[in-house]
Amino acid sequence: MSANRWVEQFRELHARARKGQLDPSEQREYQAAREYFARALTAAQGLSVPENQSARRMFRVAQGLQVDLSFTSGSLRAMTLDVSVGGFSVMMHKPPPETEEPGFSLRLPGIQEPIVGRAKQVSVQRKLATHRVSFSIEGLAQKDAERLETALFDLALERIK
Repeated sequence: MSANRWVEQFRELHARARKGQLDPSEQREYQAAREYFARALTAAQGLSVPENQSARRMFRVAQGLQVDLSFTSGSLRAMTLDVSVGGFSVMMHKPPPETEEPGFSLRLPGIQEPIVGRAKQVSVQRKLATHRVSFSIEGLAQKDAERLETALFDLALERIK
């Protein structure tokens, strides 16, 4: 089967899954297809998936989503540069202290409830007068991780025509 045909079949399966129209057998097929698609995306992004880990947590989507960060020094509204189930990156004029774990509220596309949680700074890269700050998402509830992952698959599929 060609890659284009596989993506089209996955797109159809994904749409049916979003509507809750999969029987248990199709649900298992869908979960396996999600992992396969995520592995293809991580490979295309030059990322390697450690053994015994899911690529679904690692693949990134370059997407500007509104995120509100709550630091001890105050709040900051930013747009993400990229997002994965495991974390996100934003541009900041000044990075926060390394040890600070801000609260965050990440708005998903459409009229969905935001993903709310805690983040931990994992890297800072200076970019001229600003900094690219990457955060990992800490302790996200399974249902929120699933919602975020589904939204990321939506965004990834939108880019593939």
